Parts: sequence; structure tokens; C-alpha cells
Amino acid sequence: MQGKFIVHEWGTFLAIAGSDGVNLEGMYHEEHPLPTFVHAPKEDTVFSRIATLKGETPVIYFYTDRPRRVSVGVDFPTGTWTHWFPSAQRVGRYPGPHPTHNGHIAWIANIKPPSPQDRLPTIAPDSLWRFARQVPQAATVHMTPDARLLNDTLSGFTPVPASGETERFLFYRGLGKADLPVRFFPEVNGGQLTTTVPVRSVIVVNVTKGKITWRAFESLSPKQKLEGITQRLKPGTPEAVAQRLTSGLVESGLFPDEAKALVNTWKSSYFGSDGLRVLFILPPSWTEKFIPMRVFPKPDQLTRVMVGRIEGLTREREAAVAEALQSYAAAPEKHFATLAAQGRYLEPILRRLATQESLRQPCEKLLASAFVATGQSSATEVREALLAR
Repeated sequence: MQGKFIVHEWGTFLAIAGSDGVNLEGMYHEEHPLPTFVHAPKEDTVFSRIATLKGETPVIYFYTDRPRRVSVGVDFPTGTWTHWFPSAQRVGRYPGPHPTHNGHIAWIANIKPPSPQDRLPTIAPDSLWRFARQVPQAATVHMTPDARLLNDTLSGFTPVPASGETERFLFYRGLGKADLPVRFFPEVNGGQLTTTVPVRSVIVVNVTKGKITWRAFESLSPKQKLEGITQRLKPGTPEAVAQRLTSGLVESGLFPDEAKALVNTWKSSYFGSDGLRVLFILPPSWTEKFIPMRVFPKPDQLTRVMVGRIEGLTREREAAVAEALQSYAAAPEKHFATLAAQGRYLEPILRRLATQESLRQPCEKLLASAFVATGQSSATEVREALLAR
């Protein structure tokens, strides 16, 4: 890397598909807490409720053999950025007809080769944040209080003073009202996948009570259909699936330690939590159109690798939640466990079931409860919410 300025990025985009393939709203809940030092604007609850896509954990690494001053901006035409670290100079939305769209974030930072003397924010030993730092050659990113943007393309945005924070990367996260280019139909033709762009390293994973079955495909071309994919899954291990995904990430341009950082960050979610899901690597052209990035000065190499993830809602899972709502009073503890097991996907599932007249009322009551918002309620509190007039 002598004399080179290299920028690499990885991240994920998450959606949940109903059994008929329709992407569901309510995709804004967190699965793992972020460190308390991560920045966020005032919560936009109206937008959160209609979000169908969650941009999770994009991180940007820099590689340099000397100190540099860099400017980075990332747009989100169909969404907005909701979390970031270190502090950005400007965060907001471009003017437009859609108040939930036109998001943008911009940093200007000093970067320098990593050093044992670098002082990064303290995190818990088991924090998933630690994995993104396990890229030892990545430059240290330092936000100086006097930083100013190097261009004036963001007129109308209120500058945010930088704070002097330091990290091994730039992190950001967002919500969108948009669809991934891949469609997953869990209950159509034994599980069907289609796409409008070429995707690589397609992996179908089903986790049931800790046991994994899976199947991998090298690629999926536009207008091609993969059918029967959920009917021919074979037993496997988290390590085998993780290795397959890691290999695909490296083939797509990530350095091996970057690929491991992504997989380790999401390993428990991808391969440890119950559910049916599809993972795939999106082409750089899609990423650049969907969330365009500007870096100045222009790097010698810019590599962006995004993993798409679609959680598939099966009829069996829908039916289990429906039964829990209808029969809750008869067995609160049992049905509370069913609802709690849905985790951050409970709200999208309830929004889907609420389209059925017989389930509309209990779904709306639970959607308005603290249980959906925080997941902290007891079985008794959920019962009171469902019985409330």
C-alpha cells in the first residue's frame, strides 16, 4: 500500500418479506444495542413505523502510509441516516417532496496510520462493536473540532461541530422506505428468489432451535428464478456457512480481515437466531446508485461491498403469532413466549396480520403497547394491553 490511498466499506441492508414476498413495514428495531457514544438525531417515530429497509452497520476503512485530511459524504435518496460515529460535520436531508427521503451525512477527518498509542472509546468486552476494530492495518480516524467540509455541495444543512472523537473507521446506519433488488417468496414454489440485478454468493439459511440447514448458490442473474430453495436445504454448522460467506466477501474485494469483521459482527444474528433468511452480495453498481458516496481526495481504490439480508416470514410463523393473539388469555405464559421470540420482527409481523379483520384489533392494541416498543413488558402487562378497551 506504499503511497496508496485506499478506501474500503462493508455493510448490510435488511428487509423482512411476508410469506407472499411482500416487504413489510416496521423494520426499525435494534437487535443488538449500539455503544452509548454513538450519535443519533431525535427519533422520527412516524418514519420508523413505515420503514421497510434497514441499513445496518456500514463501516468505512481508510488505508494510508501518511497522515491525510479526507472528506466523505454519503447520500440516501430513499431514506435517512439515523446513527453514526464519529461525529459528522453535517447530517440531514436534502429538500424534496418526500420528508422521509433524501438523507445525507458528511464527515471531514484526519486519518493516519494506526499506532499502539491510539485511544479509542471504551466498549464492553462482549460488544459486537469490537469486531469492526479487528482490522489492524486500517487507519485511525480523528475528528478535529475545527474541521470544515472541503466543498460546498450541502447548502442548507446546519453544520455540526466535530468533537475530537477517534475510531478505526466511520460508522453509519439508516432507515429507508425502499425495496432491495432481490425478492424472496418463502411460500411460493417451495421458496422462490428473483432479482433485478446480478447478485453473488446467495446463501439460504434456516435456523430452528439452534440447528442449521442451508444451501448456497454462486450467483443469481436478472430475471432468473431460483425455486424450491427452502425444500432442499442440508444440515450444516455456523462455521461452514460463515466460511462460505467470508469467501464470497473476499472475492468481492474486501480484505480478509474486513470480511471476517463483517461476518463476526453478524454471525450470531445470521446463523444463531431462529428464522429463515437469505443472504447475498449486492453489486457495486447497485450500492453506488442506492447510497452514492463521494470521497475527496479521490482514492486510488474504492471498494464497497454490501450484503443484502431478507428475513422470510413463513405461514407457520404467521400462524403461531396469530394463535398467540387469539388465545392469549387462556395461556398467557405460553403465548407470551411465542410473541417475545419474534424479537425485532414482531412489529412487521403484527402489521401484516392486522390486514386480517379478525386480527386487526389485537394487533393494533399490541402495536400501541410498550411491549412492541421496548420488549420489556411482562406476560401480565401484555394481557392487559390485549384486553384494554
